Amino acid sequence: MPLNPSSGLPLYLQVAMLVREQVASGVLEVGAPTPSLRNMAARLRVNIHTVAKAYQLLEREGLLVRQRGDPYRVADTGDVAGELLRQDIEALVARAESLKLPPERVLQLVEAALYGKTRKHA
Repeated sequence: MPLNPSSGLPLYLQVAMLVREQVASGVLEVGAPTPSLRNMAARLRVNIHTVAKAYQLLEREGLLVRQRGDPYRVADTGDVAGELLRQDIEALVARAESLKLPPERVLQLVEAALYGKTRKHA
């Protein structure tokens, strides 16, 4: 997920989302250290303070933990992937409601997308 400075979403929130996605997908495992502030800033081509703000936000949320003098580490917070997907589902439901689609139709569309992808990869 590349950062998009013109998206309207602050860069530190984009960095936080990137870290959440890495945890959810297993790229960053529970207990593993995150990339250093300097390393992440260089990799993403953002200011080190932007990464620090993102990491601090994730620490307040409980996704990252840090002992003084140690790097940030991924906390055992449970089902991060499920939580991210739940947020997407809530957005989908809100969109379906705004389009006045009945729940049955939404479920049909979700099942078609889900099972259609399963068949393609099977």
